[in-house]
Amino acid sequence: MERKIYITSTERRSGKSLVTIGLMNAFQGIIPRVGYMKPVGQRYQKDSTIDADAFLVRDIFGLRDKLSDINPTTMDEARKDKDRLFARIFDAYKKLSDGKDIIIFEGTDYTSTISALEFNINAELAHNLAAPVLLVASGVQKKFPQLVDNIMEVTKSFREMNCNLIGVIVNCFETDRFTHDTEKLRTILEDQGISLFGTLPPNLVLFKPRLKEVAERLGATIVHQGDDMSKVATDVKVLAMTPENVLGNIADNDGCLLITPGDRADNILAVMSAQRSPYYPCFSGIILTGGMLPGPNVRKLFKGQRDIGLTILSVADDTYKTAMKVNGIKGELTKDDQEKIGLVNRLINLHVDIERIYKKLGAVITDIVTPRMFQYRILEMAKAKKQRIVLPEGTDSRILRATSEILDRDICNITLLGDEENIQNLSRRSGINLDGATIIDPRKAIKNILEDYAQTLYQLRKHKGVTLEMARDLMLDPVYYATMMVYKGDADGFVSGATHSTADTLGPALRVIKTKHGGSLASSIFFMCLPDKVLVYGDCAIIENPTAEQMADIAIASADTARTFGIEPAVAMLSYSTGVSGKGKDVDKVRKATKIAQEKRPDLPIDGPIQYDTATSEDVARIKAQDSSVAGRATVYIFPDLDAGNTAYKAVQRAANVPAIGPIIQGLKRPANDLSRGATVSDIIYTIAITAIQAQST
Repeated sequence: MERKIYITSTERRSGKSLVTIGLMNAFQGIIPRVGYMKPVGQRYQKDSTIDADAFLVRDIFGLRDKLSDINPTTMDEARKDKDRLFARIFDAYKKLSDGKDIIIFEGTDYTSTISALEFNINAELAHNLAAPVLLVASGVQKKFPQLVDNIMEVTKSFREMNCNLIGVIVNCFETDRFTHDTEKLRTILEDQGISLFGTLPPNLVLFKPRLKEVAERLGATIVHQGDDMSKVATDVKVLAMTPENVLGNIADNDGCLLITPGDRADNILAVMSAQRSPYYPCFSGIILTGGMLPGPNVRKLFKGQRDIGLTILSVADDTYKTAMKVNGIKGELTKDDQEKIGLVNRLINLHVDIERIYKKLGAVITDIVTPRMFQYRILEMAKAKKQRIVLPEGTDSRILRATSEILDRDICNITLLGDEENIQNLSRRSGINLDGATIIDPRKAIKNILEDYAQTLYQLRKHKGVTLEMARDLMLDPVYYATMMVYKGDADGFVSGATHSTADTLGPALRVIKTKHGGSLASSIFFMCLPDKVLVYGDCAIIENPTAEQMADIAIASADTARTFGIEPAVAMLSYSTGVSGKGKDVDKVRKATKIAQEKRPDLPIDGPIQYDTATSEDVARIKAQDSSVAGRATVYIFPDLDAGNTAYKAVQRAANVPAIGPIIQGLKRPANDLSRGATVSDIIYTIAITAIQAQST
């Protein structure tokens, strides 16, 4: 029996849809099959009769249900015939709920002229669907007593309609004492039998438009395009004063959109100078009004200012009318806005007690591990015992964005290596918050630490011809510096490879950190996040042509890694042949490796040689390997050589368009992991988290 929850709000524009998206993401980290329904639609896209939220949620989460089931009715239909309305909703629910572990219902938006009608519809639906109600209350421009009264009043009304109200989340909780007032609110509400599951702080990025949206809505001409049209306009300021006063007026907040008459070259030049200065914030752009542009000499300056990232727009309207129009533009969430979607998910994870909500709904028992569940587990495991991870590529924007999210979600502590001024300038211009990160420039490191590292490296590598001077030079290399931080215990692990080759990343680790005692080699695995499960592939990155003994060690290490991350290992030793049918040195190697691995670890289900289709398909397994304990259910796939493994993982990753997390290096005394140079921010985040988990057990 699937669980249900009905998310509704106290008023219009409460942030209910954002909370719904964040909760769906969070629940997908706990249970595999999460469904969604917007029973009554109100906001439509052009000629469609399907609610815009239904399209949005379907596209964000890749739902395969029919849109007519996700959003079966409209508010107009609700007014005409309520009995028919409920019949259509229940019919759609029957189809939608098949195979789901939980269904999230999203209530109406209170955009109609009759709010009492909408409340009754939400209450009757929640009651008749037997779905506990989660209330989203808005704290926008509400003093504390007013917010409490609002929640109490709506709660009372739902209870009078025989609804099971499980609790409330407050969005945009406006207070200068956020933690203190959250606990005060929790105490007051829970004295009245109302559970407070969390309060979300105000965040302008979620509700303000991007520069691209502003330009489109104003019909603006792009005079000069800076680095990013997706910057969020968090505030609007009109510049009608002298440059001296203008500079004083724009010195506070990042993301401000500035508006000035097009003939005010003095203010335009002042803004361009401020954009370059570390003493001023990063602006989202500047709008020139009145259909006017500065003269040709000033416009010539624009062309040489590409590196400051300032976009300049021009509109025909006057300054006052332009400011009014911009203030009326609301930032709508879209399926492609990964920054806002990621922010929603982080806010929910940080400030809402997901586990408590889940327990109130009742547990869903399942042994399935979906990719989203796996990724959720990784982050939760990393948080359990915070580690210190060093990133040598501190001037790569992807690394900085990953760092910001890692710190925001309190996953681990981060040290960035590189020129501090460059890092800070890059983060400022990109709107990246690095608060909490430690930044070290190896060229300017504390002398006694740098010398200690060099002396240690010299002692470790002098038998290989490394002199003390060579060791001192190597310590200026960020990867070597990171390696020595880990070796000396000043960091717990490092991640590199966004701009360095695998050899440059792993070479120092293999020379200095070295493999574990009793381990014959370091090897790698990828976590392949297929749509319905997570598999482990090894070795796809390090050992070119392993011997039978090495292949056995790779299999055992990969099985142990899989188990560490919650994947129960069933190990398939892959070959072009299954069982005893194949002949030749390649299949004989796999057969020998299987025997060695089975003798070393009789506790593990290991089988081989086995073909990939036999390992993964139950139907094929019944024909080719009826007596195998692995065939048809393998979770760990060991390839006979690097050629096969690397080709296979990339083919699956690209053909199926699925995440491949890795390579994850196993067998080192302390963790060091390599990134693909094409790694996304998400790839980097999960690799850092995995490195932190590895560090917990070293």
